Amino acid sequence: MPGNKSLSKVILSSKILFLLALFILVFFSVNLVKEVVNKRDLQQDIDKLQAEINSLENRNEELSGLIDYFNSMDFVETEARIKLNLKKPGESIIIVPEEENINNYQDGSSLNRQLISQSVKDLSNPLKWRKYFFSF
Repeated sequence: MPGNKSLSKVILSSKILFLLALFILVFFSVNLVKEVVNKRDLQQDIDKLQAEINSLENRNEELSGLIDYFNSMDFVETEARIKLNLKKPGESIIIVPEEENINNYQDGSSLNRQLISQSVKDLSNPLKWRKYFFSF
């Protein structure tokens, strides 16, 4: 028995066993670190995909709302009024001229302005500059 203790003591205190234990510890530590990094990267990917899923679900809800609106009679009526110039029975339509047209009607020289602007459009670029700087 005393010989066995000394043999086990020698084996346990040997440098080979220490190096072997150190190698096993390093091996498992490296693998553990790799797994932790992989788990973190995987969790980041999961979070990104979850955010994308939420974004797509919100977009899907918006599109469903648009589809419901496009299928409603309000949309059909509005489009018929705008694109087909339709009106309801008993309804009267008032056409309001654009602001530019109002100014043209109020000013008697609108025809002259149109003729002058048309003649300026027909000129070449250097002549336009000459006219701009030297004519009053």
